[in-house]
Amino acid sequence: MDEKDIKKQDIKYLEINPGQIENAKALAERISAILDEKKARDIKMLETSRQTIIADYFVVATGNSPTHVRALAGELEFLMKEKFQTAPSRVSGQGNADWIILDYDSVLAHIFNSESRDYYKLEKLWGDGEVIDFLS
Repeated sequence: MDEKDIKKQDIKYLEINPGQIENAKALAERISAILDEKKARDIKMLETSRQTIIADYFVVATGNSPTHVRALAGELEFLMKEKFQTAPSRVSGQGNADWIILDYDSVLAHIFNSESRDYYKLEKLWGDGEVIDFLS
């Protein structure tokens, strides 16, 4: 696939989903801000819209302990509902708190403990997308 084909795909995607990328980015920024407020570490936003149909953005963050990972996920879910009337369509991984995923459709929030984040290396796996460090 050459560069022209890629640009055509980008244009086609934006024609099918007008404004979706901008809305997804705003949602990812809200999620990142909440996680930052609750003391998550190493928060990154990964723009994945060109790599997968799963989500337009991944937000990746690390908690200090299983308790902190659970608290981050719980507070994110609570505050997104309370402040923005947005609930995740699914939540996975709450049992062992190594990696909890909150699915906000266009944005997946991945909250890891340190060991699991080092092991799965989502930033490397999805490295073709733009990686945005979230700085508070």
